[in-house]
Amino acid sequence: MSSAPAGNVLGLHRFQALWQRCLIADAADHSSYIHRRLLDGYREPQRHYHTLAHIAQCLGMFDQCKSLADNPDALELAVWFHDVIFEPGKPDNEKRSADLYLQLSDGVHDAATRGLVKRLIMATLHDGASLADDDAIYMVDIDLSSFGLSWDDFLQDSQNLRRESADLSDAEYYRRTTSFQNCLLAKERFYQSDYFAERLESQARANLARYFDYINQQA
Repeated sequence: MSSAPAGNVLGLHRFQALWQRCLIADAADHSSYIHRRLLDGYREPQRHYHTLAHIAQCLGMFDQCKSLADNPDALELAVWFHDVIFEPGKPDNEKRSADLYLQLSDGVHDAATRGLVKRLIMATLHDGASLADDDAIYMVDIDLSSFGLSWDDFLQDSQNLRRESADLSDAEYYRRTTSFQNCLLAKERFYQSDYFAERLESQARANLARYFDYINQQA
């Protein structure tokens, strides 16, 4: 699976069309400003993995499975916003990202859409608490889709994630990282949707097995 070129999926025209589809009657359209706010957020200097490249990757994956979603517009909005607030080591980045969406959509998107987008963003905590429907499962699988990329791309992403935790020692960082990864591996399926499991499951598990060997070699 390959994502679409970043310039296509991250462009203003695409985001404006999405935002405008969700507007309630007579609502003001500030999508150009919101798009700029998103781009500026993902370009912040503390980011190495949680960047526009990650959002482009996720949107590319979304494009491949959106026909399966119950509410593709809400799912796409959640992809755009899910990491827009990112401070390394902070436990509330997802909540603050969801809160920013709620702030920017107040009075212009309907309550059902706003509530769903918030819940889909919160699903990327990967604690299993928000997986109430298929769209939440797609959101989680999209966010984890980079585990199923080629080994070189997966390793580059892993190194970029490490750079975002420069305050942690290697021992502490790898302890936390492998704990999360082992939780994913312990599940019957790494990807919860059939769509992603059929396409990425094998590569994701192979990447993690190889990554654990890589970590041991760094010790």
